[in-house]
Amino acid sequence: MLLGAVVVFGCTPTAEAPPDDATTSEGMVVWITDGDTIQVVVSDQEVEVRLAGINAPEREECFYGPALDHLIDTLRDKAVTMEIVGDDQFGRTLAHVFEGERYVNEEMVTSGLAIATTDDGDPRSPALLAAEERAAANGVGLWEPEACGPVDESRSVEIDGSVSVTDPPGPDEETLGEEWVVVANRGGAVVDLEGWTLRDESSRHRYTFPAGAMLDPGRALQVRSDDAGWAPGGEPVWNNDGDMALLRDQHGNVVSRWRY
Repeated sequence: MLLGAVVVFGCTPTAEAPPDDATTSEGMVVWITDGDTIQVVVSDQEVEVRLAGINAPEREECFYGPALDHLIDTLRDKAVTMEIVGDDQFGRTLAHVFEGERYVNEEMVTSGLAIATTDDGDPRSPALLAAEERAAANGVGLWEPEACGPVDESRSVEIDGSVSVTDPPGPDEETLGEEWVVVANRGGAVVDLEGWTLRDESSRHRYTFPAGAMLDPGRALQVRSDDAGWAPGGEPVWNNDGDMALLRDQHGNVVSRWRY
């Protein structure tokens, strides 16, 4: 449940001109599905478009509503220009979306309504990752310390990137038990992790800490990719070429963020 969250919007991002070989298309937005998916009519055909390079909260997650509402306010019944980068696994068109001079993908990240996703092949990926850094540093949107509810001693817990292993030797699908990240308690009180979640950049991988998951002061624990708490489970979690680990408390507040 979202508790009194206030989204602070800065200046509207504008993007550099598209690459010379970019494929662009124009259309009219007729529906907004969620904070990163829209329906656009192009040449009398309705196309489902996924905003490239970002990932907005899922329906059951904190800040789903503000992300959806902002995209509705920004794009409903608006003409847009799309810079096409390909298709996703669901057949949706992946695109950087512009409403006039407004670069919508980056605005969602700048406003703390979505995270950036790593894509070395997308020339706009660095700008989106930089926008996430600014939003997190400024505590904007989902990065606000109490965006989703009250916090307590949880702020003493962090992802310890210095000892995390995300690319073990061998085929990833055969070494799930050797792929892990470390969560450490740097504070002076025991922290109850029940109901907390650990996730990557994608909409797919979520680990939920079980009942009885207590983390003593000065102690750390490993979360391995073959642990039973992962949904869907049974597959590699962390991308070898760059990803983000995001630790959230039982309310959905971001407790720790680690990029590599």
